[in-house]
Amino acid sequence: MAQTKYKKRLAILNHSMLILALLITTYGVVPMKNASAASYNATVNPNVQYQTWEGWGTSLAWWANRVGGASESVRNDYADKLFGSNGLQMNIVRYNIGGGENPAYPNHMELRARIPGFKDSATSAYDWTRDSNQRSILQAAKSRIPASEFIAEAFSNSPPWWMTKSGSVTGNQNAAENLKDDMYDDFADYLTTVTKQFSDQWGVNFRTLSAFNEPSSDYWYFGNRQEGNVMFAPNQQVMIGQLSNAIAAKGLPIGISAPEETSIDLTRKSIDSYSAATKSKLVQYNTHTYQGSDRTGLNTSANGKRLWNSEHGDGDNTGMTLSRTILSDLKYMKNSAWVYWQAVETPGGWGMIETDLNTASANLGTYTVTKKYHMMAQWSKFIRPGYKIIDIVDNNSVAAYDTVGKKLVIVTVNSTTSPNTVNYDLSQFTTLTGNVTGYRTSSSENMAAISGLSLANKKFTNTQPANSVSTFVITGISGATGGGTTIDGNAYYKIVNQNSNKLLDVSEASTTDGANVLQWMDIGGTNQQWKFVATTNGYYKLINRKTGKALEVSAQSVADGGDVVQWTDNGGTNQQWKPVFTDNTMKLINRNSNKVAEISSGSTSNGGDVIQWTDNGGTNQKWILLKATD
Repeated sequence: MAQTKYKKRLAILNHSMLILALLITTYGVVPMKNASAASYNATVNPNVQYQTWEGWGTSLAWWANRVGGASESVRNDYADKLFGSNGLQMNIVRYNIGGGENPAYPNHMELRARIPGFKDSATSAYDWTRDSNQRSILQAAKSRIPASEFIAEAFSNSPPWWMTKSGSVTGNQNAAENLKDDMYDDFADYLTTVTKQFSDQWGVNFRTLSAFNEPSSDYWYFGNRQEGNVMFAPNQQVMIGQLSNAIAAKGLPIGISAPEETSIDLTRKSIDSYSAATKSKLVQYNTHTYQGSDRTGLNTSANGKRLWNSEHGDGDNTGMTLSRTILSDLKYMKNSAWVYWQAVETPGGWGMIETDLNTASANLGTYTVTKKYHMMAQWSKFIRPGYKIIDIVDNNSVAAYDTVGKKLVIVTVNSTTSPNTVNYDLSQFTTLTGNVTGYRTSSSENMAAISGLSLANKKFTNTQPANSVSTFVITGISGATGGGTTIDGNAYYKIVNQNSNKLLDVSEASTTDGANVLQWMDIGGTNQQWKFVATTNGYYKLINRKTGKALEVSAQSVADGGDVVQWTDNGGTNQQWKPVFTDNTMKLINRNSNKVAEISSGSTSNGGDVIQWTDNGGTNQKWILLKATD
């Protein structure tokens, strides 16, 4: 989004050599080799459930600033393709509240990026005729999206020019912070006055408001090609506080989202730096995914708060980078929404639809629908708002379940240079009365129907060509084995030993590596609460809420009696556990040793030690999950 596109491209190229290390260290997987075709099993596990899906979207900046000024027929054509029932069916729209550039600098920014502000100076009146182009596309989108699915978010790239230190919305000299020290409350008032106008007069209720964009990055400097504003974490907190005050003063039913950093890792760093008071003012964490890798870490830092990928963009016109990013985000970051930067772009590989946005005389009715558009459709037309993302034991697939329609959707990405044959196992569902259909986009196909699909014994097989995305829809499917127990990947749990009725506990709430894990009566402590963070093949890290550390078998022991402790998350297999459910209890099997977590000697006392032992079916090796209520 409002990171200079050319800088984003450079950043992506600079980071491309880190992809292999990223996959191994962050996802715990090695990508499939390209030398030969692969055949493997993919098991869907409805017992393990994650985020409820909210939807797909696009930012309107800057393309709507140009397309919104075209003829009605042209505007409708774009809106149909992006938001209509026969198009991508996007349901999330991010509207850019423009700052409005200083008239002294008419040529700083690209034509498409010149978003009008609603106020010319500190003393001037608001002009609500402004930004009619972008507003017209917002209304066109809203008219095509079912009311139950429509989500609008307002965001800002820069304060109005007269609130800035440089006198320009493009940024400050040397990429320094640009909002004047005495203007934080004025900027908050500006943003909330605009959102109130939308609600009161134009029928658009923004669910969230984001006051800054990629604020810790050095892209924003005086004379830049777009709006931008550096604001480091301490002042981000000041801004969030002022925005909260302004929302309360106006009685607006709107939440605050942040921090919109360009990098997954930088987003986590900013969130971790926020005070508890600041975090309490936020309803949603937004990240961009141009850089960074620690998706599971960001999910941990979100601590159950709603998490969005609010912006992704890439120059890969095949759409494979887009699909791999969606796959990784949904499986490991567990965001509940996914938003592309500009669905409509200038030619160059970034857009789903490409047209000339920077020439005033360009015919915007002439455009190209790219391969990326069809790749996006493989996701957005099938995984719909309200679906539950569930576990699938396959690093290349995402599974989503429609509890109302009793429908399962599986999207599989084959980004290798050889075909993959995948054997899909649906046997952990109790009922399957429907059939399977499929659609594929590849180098030679655009959302083409897949022939030859058939279900037998709750299984089906399909061979997918190189560099393709396939979507499968299974109808009439419901129920789950495993005693009805499910895991909510966004929740914290108390883990109760069946034999003693006591909780898995970090001794004395210690935050040190190596602190002992034992059982203790329920005292309501966060050191007795654990989050299941998926790795691969049905294994999880168990992250303690108090300490943020992972449950592990000490020293990678594979012997009976190996001690169970906490340690900083390092991705080791001795920190990974598979929950196996039977009769509403579960065993926790360590990936490194294949032994189960138990209470030593069947103790029922406070302080009974947690160790690993060969599975013997004892009740001291069985655990009950209770979702924490706070």
